[in-house]
Amino acid sequence: MKFEDAGRALDRELANLRKFLDREVKPATRRDMARMLRKASDRLAKLAKNLEKTEG
Repeated sequence: MKFEDAGRALDRELANLRKFLDREVKPATRRDMARMLRKASDRLAKLAKNLEKTEG
């Protein structure tokens, strides 16, 4: 799988997750999910930074 394809697949899955959250999940759970997604985002940003460091 190419990196570009992985990005598109991730975008589709995030769109599906958002639809699910809008339809099915209670507000308190949505807040918890938002917190968890922020943590995951922070970890992904750190991973990307580490990958960039090891490139050069």
